[in-house]
Amino acid sequence: MWRKEKKFKSLPNGDLNFTVPYIDNYESNVLKSKSSAPVVVAIHGAPGTCDDFDGLASYLQQKARIIAPTFPDFSIYPPGVFRFSTEEKTQFLKDFLAKISVSHIDALVVHSSGIYPALRLCFDESLRIKSLIMLNVGTYTFDMKATRHMKTMHKIVAASENPVLLKILQIIAPTLFKMAKLPVRIDNIMDTLLSATTMVYADVPQSKEMFSQLSLKGIPILYAFSKDDKLIGDKCCYDLAYLLGASDADIYSYDKNGIIMHTGRESSALKVMAFEEGSHYVFKKHANIIHKAIEEFLDKL
Repeated sequence: MWRKEKKFKSLPNGDLNFTVPYIDNYESNVLKSKSSAPVVVAIHGAPGTCDDFDGLASYLQQKARIIAPTFPDFSIYPPGVFRFSTEEKTQFLKDFLAKISVSHIDALVVHSSGIYPALRLCFDESLRIKSLIMLNVGTYTFDMKATRHMKTMHKIVAASENPVLLKILQIIAPTLFKMAKLPVRIDNIMDTLLSATTMVYADVPQSKEMFSQLSLKGIPILYAFSKDDKLIGDKCCYDLAYLLGASDADIYSYDKNGIIMHTGRESSALKVMAFEEGSHYVFKKHANIIHKAIEEFLDKL
């Protein structure tokens, strides 16, 4: 059990309780067939909320059951109580899904750092996950632009778990992040700290093996990314695509306006889409294209 691991020894004993805002259109009269509709679960990044998937939920509302929970943030518990580690977020998702009686997922839609708990869910024996849709997801290396200064991030996150140092950090952290040249917004320092905490406690290197296993198992994957993603970086995105089994010829490429420049080749298990521009939210910048691709992906399952 992860809770007994040494790195969690400073966490409080006992369970943590959360009120979870979430999207679930199961009771909606718009959903045409509740019994046969595919179940789609969407996991946001950090910071983020279920509202990140409003557009997708609206687009698919007649065809699928859309579920999107919101992870807690520092407004619920201060740093150090819930660390946003991959283990904790995975347990949070498992408890949430159990609460709403969902154990079969046709498509797991994941954005950004949400990929790390999502990968664990894919290998969890209590769940049946049929496919994975990855949108601007984190990869398996600290060469990502957002994690190149991991030592500095570790120190900042460790300091934030001390209440006195946290108050000091809230004053000086914007300067520290600027000095470290971290590609993150600093208009809300607690959101920035949330992002840093999530990546510090994410099992980034360990994810490489899980990505490889997904590919070997032939689990259908749709992967979309932006070449101008300032948090991930295009090289890391392409390296992940290659790890999953794609070649350059296989990748669908789009210009900054979403016009296709190269028609790739998709196998029964993998489709990769690369956009010239889309920043860290390609599914918002090119919503029409991404939503249509997801719809077609679901139709093939």
